[in-house]
Amino acid sequence: MAGRIPDQFIDELLARTDLTDVVASRISLKKTGQNYSALCPFHNEKSPSFSLNPNKQFYYCFGCGAGGNAISFVMEHDHVDFVDAIETLAKDAGMEVPREQGAPDRYEQNAELLKRLSESALFYQEQLIKHPDKRKATDYLSKDRGLSGQIAKVFGLGYAPSGWDNLLKRVGTRAESQEQLLHGGMLIEKKDQPGHYYDRFRDRIIFPIRDSRGRVIAFGGRAFGDEKPKYLNSPETPVFQKSQELYGLFEAKQNTPVLDQIIVVEGYMDVIVLAQHGITNAVATLGTSVNSQHIRKLFKLVSKVILCFDGDKAGRAAAIRGLEAALPVMQDEKQIRFLFLPEGEDPDSLVRQEGKDAFNHRLEDASSLSHVLLEHARNQVTLADEEGEAQFTRNAMSMIQQIPKDLTFRSILIKQLSDQSGIDSDTLGNTSIPKQRHEPSSQNTSQYTESHEQAPHIGYDEDHYPPAYDEYESHSNHDYGNTPNQHEGHKKPPFKKGGKFKEKQAHFPPAPSSLSRIRQASICLLLHPHIAKEVEIPDPLINKANEELQNFCKIWRYFYKKPNNNVGHLIGETTDSLFMSEIYALLNHPDAAIKTKIPNPEKEVIDTILFYENKLGEEYLKNKGPASIDTKESKQDILKRIEQIRQKKS
Repeated sequence: MAGRIPDQFIDELLARTDLTDVVASRISLKKTGQNYSALCPFHNEKSPSFSLNPNKQFYYCFGCGAGGNAISFVMEHDHVDFVDAIETLAKDAGMEVPREQGAPDRYEQNAELLKRLSESALFYQEQLIKHPDKRKATDYLSKDRGLSGQIAKVFGLGYAPSGWDNLLKRVGTRAESQEQLLHGGMLIEKKDQPGHYYDRFRDRIIFPIRDSRGRVIAFGGRAFGDEKPKYLNSPETPVFQKSQELYGLFEAKQNTPVLDQIIVVEGYMDVIVLAQHGITNAVATLGTSVNSQHIRKLFKLVSKVILCFDGDKAGRAAAIRGLEAALPVMQDEKQIRFLFLPEGEDPDSLVRQEGKDAFNHRLEDASSLSHVLLEHARNQVTLADEEGEAQFTRNAMSMIQQIPKDLTFRSILIKQLSDQSGIDSDTLGNTSIPKQRHEPSSQNTSQYTESHEQAPHIGYDEDHYPPAYDEYESHSNHDYGNTPNQHEGHKKPPFKKGGKFKEKQAHFPPAPSSLSRIRQASICLLLHPHIAKEVEIPDPLINKANEELQNFCKIWRYFYKKPNNNVGHLIGETTDSLFMSEIYALLNHPDAAIKTKIPNPEKEVIDTILFYENKLGEEYLKNKGPASIDTKESKQDILKRIEQIRQKKS
């Protein structure tokens, strides 16, 4: 994010956006009087309960209570956060999103490079349906891998024909385009002829790699036979760092109606075959182990992440790396689960054999993080009797200590360890154990490579489900001249001659400032307004409120009085510019994406209210009646609340 989006721009965007067009481009609407009706996209139903009012620019579902304006609809339907929804609507309206501060991000700086990558993706898709040798590619996809033309279209699969300069001749017609393709990893410079290039991907099935917003940022290529390497990925570029991206994340967001959990698998084909069998919420790492950045990214979208591994030794080792990556970024009310498949199987082969329902049952039975952590700590024990128990405890605590200290989840793990070790929780919690160092595995578990080294073989089941070959003709043909022009006017990035890109700075921008507890609860109320009817805020607390607490009370009071409204209604009806700025600031904050998916937002709001009630009560007891509580009724109410808090804690 380059900077905060100005409030005035959001107001102008909503004024220029027709909600009817936004909704009609995503679901089927039917005119009913002055309004429109439809089957609600946010819950399963047989008769329409979704209503859209074009005059008021609001929608509401009488079945599930979903409602709001164009921004909230895009957020919910497209599974994106507030900022991405703004950018989507701005793009459709032909507007460029301004930022109040900060330098352009790496995508804005490399707009022309992104255009070349998009054109490359369209070229490969065209070759899959038009090239004279297309049958080789379609037979592989349909007969060998059992993929339909429709699923190939969803993931944008393509074909890189044999030859050294097919892409170069089509997309790299100008010197500037060649330089952009070179730095995008699509061309390789000839060692003996500087300034002359050839295609990186040749005679391969092509998998476009999209970022979470759907922009093509890299490619993967799969050889047809035993050619080496079997899988070839784009090198790292100004817009692609493989340790930060996940294959299939964009498609999962687009094609999963209720995205509440994500499965992390190993390969492209695992993701695609699972999607073809109706399991659309799978993603894959790109030749790397699961890392903390991946987990943090997924936690912004969902509350549950399932790491799927082969059941062999290499799979177990990969699971431990995933465990270690998850610990430092764990959050309360978030889950990490581990699914170990039967040895010799992968998601691709297993879902073909068992089907969707059986695979989903495996997902439901996946092991918890605590189980895997304690089991791993036990498996590392090499001593017997009391010494072995001490070793087990040290092993477990060395991992538990990596979890943030303020998490309830960490306390629960310590309690579980206390039950197993016989050492009380306080002693364990005050124990400091150096983090154990694990020797890196000599076995490379990745099936992908950027070089010409041999990639390990992963077996697939030979049962095929071939569709009609002409299904691949359903790929649409695009005119390259009509490629969307993104972020025109930015200066050309400082490419370095020779085709190598080196990062000068860390990949991620600094983490956003953390929100106070009351502002976190305010986000929960904005995104889950039904909570307002389930809680009460006492008058002494309202009267005591500082600015942040006053805003929280305003949000609560609005939804308490109007329980059928949502954040879209609140934005539309608010006239206080300062309060509106606070709402936008909260929705702009990255934590908003997390709060959208938390399983129990009511608890966070209630706990926050109790926290401030307790704080106010303690202040009264400490000072024996401070001036701010200046009436007998207020004091009695405070004492009553203190007693309620004590009862809830007991």
